[in-house]
Amino acid sequence: MKELPQGWVECEIGDVAKVVGGGTPPSKDPTNFTTQGGIPWITPADLSGYKDAYISRGARNLSEKGYTNCSAMKLPAGSVLFSSRAPVGYVAIASTEVTTNQGFKSFALPESIDNRFVYYYLRHIKPIAEMMATGTTFKELSGSAAAKLPFILAPRNEQKRIADKLDTLLAQVEACRERLERVPRIIKRFRQAVLAAACSGRLTTDWRTDNPNVTIASEAIKRLHSSNLQIQIRRGVPETVKQSDIVLNWELPESWEFFSTAELLRTGAISDLKDGNHGVNHPKTSDFTPDGLPFITAAQVNNFQIDYEGAYKVSGKPLDQLRVGFAKANDVIYTHKGSVGRVAISDRCCVLTPQTTYYRVNPEILSNKFVMYYLASHYFIEQVAAVKEQTTRDFVPISEQYLLFHRVPPLSEQYEIVRRIEALFKLTEQLEARYRTAMFQVENMTPALLTKAFCGELVPQDPNDEPASELLKLIKEQTLDVPEQKRIPRANTIKNERYMNTKAATTLDELVSVLDQLGGNAMADRLVIESGLSDDIDRFYELLREGRNKFLDVPVGSNKPIRRIANANQ
Repeated sequence: MKELPQGWVECEIGDVAKVVGGGTPPSKDPTNFTTQGGIPWITPADLSGYKDAYISRGARNLSEKGYTNCSAMKLPAGSVLFSSRAPVGYVAIASTEVTTNQGFKSFALPESIDNRFVYYYLRHIKPIAEMMATGTTFKELSGSAAAKLPFILAPRNEQKRIADKLDTLLAQVEACRERLERVPRIIKRFRQAVLAAACSGRLTTDWRTDNPNVTIASEAIKRLHSSNLQIQIRRGVPETVKQSDIVLNWELPESWEFFSTAELLRTGAISDLKDGNHGVNHPKTSDFTPDGLPFITAAQVNNFQIDYEGAYKVSGKPLDQLRVGFAKANDVIYTHKGSVGRVAISDRCCVLTPQTTYYRVNPEILSNKFVMYYLASHYFIEQVAAVKEQTTRDFVPISEQYLLFHRVPPLSEQYEIVRRIEALFKLTEQLEARYRTAMFQVENMTPALLTKAFCGELVPQDPNDEPASELLKLIKEQTLDVPEQKRIPRANTIKNERYMNTKAATTLDELVSVLDQLGGNAMADRLVIESGLSDDIDRFYELLREGRNKFLDVPVGSNKPIRRIANANQ
């Protein structure tokens, strides 16, 4: 272990601070809470995603009645709030007088301790606090365990120098993080701009000038028909499609044309379009096997790629029962349900779910990559959005896909468009790699700075500072002006009789009795409060373990109540 800096001393946080728990009044009585005035009341949820060091209030305040009806105490401004469960380790400084729920073990500090120093130190030792938390239903740091959290006390003046330096440096780190967090959105907008330019014709304006004599799509389709190609049309493909207002407003380069999906199917430019098996033919979870044909859902399609390894596999009889949805290599895969609009090109045979559609194109008319990028462009997306506005579901069925229109450049220009798109996308991939590297460095900068700070290496030391050992002696001689934790007896009703829990349960029989008074079942956080063991979580879980499968049904998940086992003899 690294030696402590000169003048520092090791202790426990309970040696320099008073540990204060919180409380929650009965939520069934709305008058216990108020949004106007009242007493600020903080819960761990209020600190989820909270980035400031100081907090003045949470989502709700306690009314005076609510404050009287629970064990929450008024913590003086400057107290350091530390979440002790769900999860362990959120930390903030109270900028005003506040209260908390029982999800906190807060630290009231003497004036000789810089609360920012404690705030940063608790952020530094979050992993230690998580390891010290106990419990099976949910992990919790008890009041006694919180008081035993390791603490390193620096001289008073050095505490301030460290806190001031961390304020400055971590503000810069946060500003850097905020700027970096904008990068993915910028890259996404750039890609959409590239697709918009590509599918409008702006990206290849110069190419058309240099290549005026190209075969337009309608001429290529006529040649296709003259080749006596046998075109099989699936049932339901309409013969004509009315142009929407969106399409009527399109402006196209002279050599470009537009066609509905139905027209492209009927002319053979798209040779097939189909989604996966519906109804009884859809395989069940029990039908999937370790090996077999990849079963592609919308979740497997992302960033123009398909995750075959992460897909379910289907083989044997369940595979033989499937009738449609068999995609081939080079098919364009489009997600049309749930996560609508993801697109990729299949590089192998696979079978689709009803969430996905394959577009099988004729390479004499259409480039599959151009079709893929077009389906991801705003020209197709805005048509899809118009369809989704007509339903409450995020869903574009095959019957609606037939009615959507495609912008079709000459085939040679499609290839040039794809080439230019991929060249630009390659640049964005390089930017994304640099972004990930920079973000990794920024994410590691805060813990590195905290480690440096509490090794005494962040700011210069002053030999004239009074040693922390003297400060610790002074603190132990002082008495903090913080009232004792309130004990609020709770009234409960069973068989129309009133009873009061006036003392903490110490035995399994007493804990089971409390559970019986609650009607035979209660959530763990309710039972720990009613049993009076909020400040002795370790004992609470000892009793749960003792009674498990004998008197108590204790679930593993925290979203299920602890139940009294029926007919169990006490």
